Amino acid sequence: MVDNPHAPADIAFLGKNPGEHCQFYFRQHWIRLLRPLIRVTVWSAFVCLALWFFVGISTPKNVTTRHIALVFLAATWATAHLLFLTAIYRHFLYIIVVTNQRIHRIKRTLITHDDHQTIDLLMLQDVYKSQHGPIQNILGFGTLTLEAQETVLKIHFTPRIAEKYEQILHIKELERSRTMHTA
Repeated sequence: MVDNPHAPADIAFLGKNPGEHCQFYFRQHWIRLLRPLIRVTVWSAFVCLALWFFVGISTPKNVTTRHIALVFLAATWATAHLLFLTAIYRHFLYIIVVTNQRIHRIKRTLITHDDHQTIDLLMLQDVYKSQHGPIQNILGFGTLTLEAQETVLKIHFTPRIAEKYEQILHIKELERSRTMHTA
């Protein structure tokens, strides 16, 4: 077993073997939420401007027109915020768990999606990290590419990629040396 004083309490998840112990886990970088945040801000600003126009500048004389416009604006606002809430849930339900034996990528949604990919650390042949562009370098995120025999697992938007890369290589070497001594 790999001793890691900063390891979280051993978490339980589907697909975990009895001998596996969680070393660390992470989610994608917060930058993934930037586009949904901008989108909900723009739609909210649109609704506020439209309300200001309808209420402050030109109030329609016809009550039905006013009600239809207000219902449309309320539905637009609610839809934009529900889509933003969905993006937040998606962010928190996409998790990468690194154990002493395997790396698990777990992607879920509330209702429709349940994807679980796993790569065994002993079968891992190559680990690559890539950061393209100044934003990825400044904010410290990128893509981890894990290659095993016929499997390639890409983990995009990995936060603190250099640290995660080193931790995975260290755990891989410790597990490899542990299995060599027990064999």
